Amino acid sequence: MKKRIYYGWWIVLAGVGIGALASGLFHYGFSAFFIPWRKQFGWSRASLGGVIGFARLEGGIAAPIAGWFVDNFGPRKMMLLGIGMMGLGFIVLSQVTTIIQLYLAFLLLLALGSSFGTYRPLQVAVANWFMLKRGRAMGLLMAGSGLGGSFVFLFAMLIENRGWEEAAIIAGLLMWCIGLPLTLVIRHKPEEMGLTIDGEDVFKVSSSSSKVEEIQSKPKIHRFWQKDERPEPDLSLMQALRTQSFWVLALTYAIWAAMPGITTVHIAPFLAEELNLDYVTALGALSFFVAASIIGRVGFGFISDYFNIRILLSILFLFQGLGIFLFSEVQSLSVVPFYVVIFAIPYGGTIPLRAVAQGYFFGKKNFGTIGGFLQIVDLPATVSAPIWVGWLADTLPDGYRLGFKIVAFSMILAAVAILLARRPTEPFPEDKVPNFFKMFSGGK
Repeated sequence: MKKRIYYGWWIVLAGVGIGALASGLFHYGFSAFFIPWRKQFGWSRASLGGVIGFARLEGGIAAPIAGWFVDNFGPRKMMLLGIGMMGLGFIVLSQVTTIIQLYLAFLLLLALGSSFGTYRPLQVAVANWFMLKRGRAMGLLMAGSGLGGSFVFLFAMLIENRGWEEAAIIAGLLMWCIGLPLTLVIRHKPEEMGLTIDGEDVFKVSSSSSKVEEIQSKPKIHRFWQKDERPEPDLSLMQALRTQSFWVLALTYAIWAAMPGITTVHIAPFLAEELNLDYVTALGALSFFVAASIIGRVGFGFISDYFNIRILLSILFLFQGLGIFLFSEVQSLSVVPFYVVIFAIPYGGTIPLRAVAQGYFFGKKNFGTIGGFLQIVDLPATVSAPIWVGWLADTLPDGYRLGFKIVAFSMILAAVAILLARRPTEPFPEDKVPNFFKMFSGGK
């Protein structure tokens, strides 16, 4: 009898399609709109960077709420709402003529819709369907983002030939016609379909549990670079907030949060201005960057199933710092592909490993809620980085280069911080409101 493909992989495949749409049209697609908007309306780099900054601010504020809704009502319902909002957001975007209208379209529809409809609910679903193979599943899922971003140059060609207004309408229709049907594939937990996590049958699960107990009863040499094989903790939000690892992870992510913002907003304009590239060529370089990142997304996703997640992330942060520093020194188009590879592969690897690390430290039960609260701490860098890098470029001759160097050296701090995180062990903290929250509620 032919063995069926585990349904969790169909969820990953649908997530790849949704992620490719969201990435190519919204996350990296913003760069395709950046240059035409500057030419037509004369909007400054800082004000356009602020669109992404404030969109991320709203996404960060909404993250705990969206995470709670996903954990409690399931990802599919939230994704239908969110992707529907994104489709409408693109239609509205096609009609904007002022920077205020642009901000409103992004904040009220596109960014909020993305929070409810794309990566957060997809990661919650994948975390619930996979544990032993979570790294490779997350890596494949996030390859969808790289796949969509690698074709952003085609979106740029559409904008150049048909205008950004018509391209925005087409983007909205694609979100509705492709994104919404794919959402119907998503399921919250394998138990809802009579299945088990990672596709193991009941006998195998029982046997593996016995093997884990047997392994734990015997002394074993564990090398520092190997994956921790202890059972995964399943903490509530309040338990997670009372651990050292939550705040160390929050600090790490807060430092790294500047990287996605400046990459999606400023890499293409920087290359266009510094190397005098035409619009499509600059977006082609960004597409190559995102395409190269797929190697990191998939490759390090697989590797994380076998190696120490903290060491992997630390190494990736250091190489990203080196990559963005090299970008700050670029003088010729001929070296850009080499710099892209150094920068893009570790950048891509970090994206799925962030979700893997969260599951490693806190488990899957409250994955969306805990992830939402971790994202709140990202907000200062997430919001400010696209704005202040754009401001430097507006005010200083080598402003882009200086901004990239600052971000490069901050990656050293992130690399050190992640190594300090320690996985919670029993006895776990109490499941009650931490004392510092009580101060804001009158001590109740």
